[in-house]
Amino acid sequence: MTQAGKADPPANAASGTSTAMVPLGVGVAVLAISSAAPVIRLAAPLGPEVIACLRVSVSALVLALITHRATARALRLLASSRRDALWTILAGLCLAAHFGAWIASLSLTTVVRSVALVSTTPLFAGLFARALGDRAPLRLYVGTAVAIAGTLIMVEPGAASSEQAWLGDLLALSGAVTAALYLAIGRKVHAQLGDALPVEGYFVCVNMVAAVALWIFALTRGAELAPLGVTQTDYLAVLWLGLAPGIVGHGLLNWAVRRVPVHVVSLAALLEPAGAGLLAWGVLAEVPAAREILGAVLLIVGVSVGAWRRS
Repeated sequence: MTQAGKADPPANAASGTSTAMVPLGVGVAVLAISSAAPVIRLAAPLGPEVIACLRVSVSALVLALITHRATARALRLLASSRRDALWTILAGLCLAAHFGAWIASLSLTTVVRSVALVSTTPLFAGLFARALGDRAPLRLYVGTAVAIAGTLIMVEPGAASSEQAWLGDLLALSGAVTAALYLAIGRKVHAQLGDALPVEGYFVCVNMVAAVALWIFALTRGAELAPLGVTQTDYLAVLWLGLAPGIVGHGLLNWAVRRVPVHVVSLAALLEPAGAGLLAWGVLAEVPAAREILGAVLLIVGVSVGAWRRS
């Protein structure tokens, strides 16, 4: 007992220091992921399909280099199980659909509307879990109702609304749905394989599948990799998307959930629409309408209330 007591203070001190760094880490993560939407706009000479496939490719390749051992273990494990390999491929296709739809939405609707709508992913994830038999608390349905009210206010027909904007809103919502499916499938695969499947390796595998799918989609649509007017800055913007939001942002969020409850980090991540809106205002001079601000606030409140988690 005495020896254990002597060993405890350093461990506790290290744990306390690590936990104390969580607010800073989460803050940097939110700033990184909030930059995604405005930076996508800055890379506008490149088509949405090209931005999506380059963004995912950068994240996949860099992560594969950083976590090559975990990636190799994940590939070996998935290769030995055809069922889990097929589920992983499906998850990758859902991730590709998420990025493809959401990035395309940013060329059709405002940053605030697009980011707020795609942030409804937790609600769809909770509803999917309920459909699969998991228990869901009353707050899931209350939060969903509030989020729907916020959405209706935000996309109410007006001077800034058009058929094109509505299409962008629908694409953003479909991005939320496909992201929720991607998460649900990931949960299923990890439940089946347990700790034997490295999280980092699985993430790389899914991103690789998404990158291949997006490249096939872009090339079959005849997307131009070097369209007229594109500059080196546009490619640097895509590189930023793959490194900052894709690796730094989500990497820090994953680091944080190992030190504080998941729902705390999830609620902090809901600050992304506010961050993206402020950056769009400052960098792109895109001033959101009053109803868009009100609707986005209600939508995020609904998501935070309804964010489903086990007790």
